[in-house]
Amino acid sequence: MSLMWVSVTECNQSHIYHLTQMIKEDENLQILLSYGSPDRNIKNVGQCGRKTEQMLSLLGVPSHLKGYQYLKTGIDLCIQSLEELDGITKRLYPDIAGVYHTSAETVEHAIRHAIEAAWQRGDETTQRRLFGYSHLESRRPTNLEFISRLADHFINDNGKYLS
Repeated sequence: MSLMWVSVTECNQSHIYHLTQMIKEDENLQILLSYGSPDRNIKNVGQCGRKTEQMLSLLGVPSHLKGYQYLKTGIDLCIQSLEELDGITKRLYPDIAGVYHTSAETVEHAIRHAIEAAWQRGDETTQRRLFGYSHLESRRPTNLEFISRLADHFINDNGKYLS
């Protein structure tokens, strides 16, 4: 059985055509339609996506970048299982890439670019509060630091899972 997540908000007529072709080719394919980011725990998709989007916006991550979507997915995956961070290049990036049908290298590059953009334009107070330093100190967090800190923030700092 194959499972595919599809964002309804990003789906157009061409996508629907390709989805129907894929269903015809693979009778075991299941398609999950959602308005939020892909999440293994479907009950929390809406709330999880909104909290993550709010934080990414506050940090200054431009929502039009692919890295924005990849970060949302990566943070959500890490919230569900911090083991994703044990091997970010061997586990997390490939998992995100699988959701978006791209390569792990593309995911890594897009996330790095999104963090660089955020670090130049984000809220300095929030950056300092979450990471201990800001863009004025000429250092930005690595992809691993950024994702793990936000996942940790949502798990621990709020008392429970995205409360």
